[in-house]
Amino acid sequence: MPVYLFDLWMTLVYGLTTDPILTLQEQLGLDVRAGHATKLNDDFLNTCLTTDIREEREFLRKIARIHGIKVNRKHRRRFRELTALEQQKVTLYPETIEVLTELKARGARIGLISNLWPFPVRRVFDEMGLAVHFDHLLYSFEVGSRKPDGRIFLEACRRFDVTPAGCLMVGDSLSSDIAGAVGVGMPAAFVNRSGKSVATPPGVKQIESLSELL
Repeated sequence: MPVYLFDLWMTLVYGLTTDPILTLQEQLGLDVRAGHATKLNDDFLNTCLTTDIREEREFLRKIARIHGIKVNRKHRRRFRELTALEQQKVTLYPETIEVLTELKARGARIGLISNLWPFPVRRVFDEMGLAVHFDHLLYSFEVGSRKPDGRIFLEACRRFDVTPAGCLMVGDSLSSDIAGAVGVGMPAAFVNRSGKSVATPPGVKQIESLSELL
């Protein structure tokens, strides 16, 4: 029985046009400049994506302590507004439910591997009902590692009791979804909605829509 492993953001759903973790970094004054643009600090990103605290105030307190930042009431208010906006903006791609439903009907087992902080989970998987389509959900903030770290892919294999070769990773990021999967010997499909040809590793299938999986 085949196992399909899906990324979440920009694969099954889309949302804010700006990265909320980058926005938080800027709000906390942790700007890292690359030319004229702010780039994400990888250590800060990793902390945000692997910290399993669901309450905004306590989450922000821990993040600030780890990175030597003092937070105030303004920071806390803006962070609550940011997480609320992120949840509000979540939108399913038109084909998402149809594809997941049809794959399940054909006997596939389906999992999720997402670089995710805790705040959109209730909205996406409970209120929007996405959880019912998955046999296993792996979030970086629960597992403690994030793509492309091979450990999160191997943990998915453990939960499904399969080898990496028995899965197909489906995602939109060459650097995290595809590189991570290929790194542990897992087949992968790169979701490229731009329609522009992109170089992919040998053997990686390139699709413009999830519907091509059918």
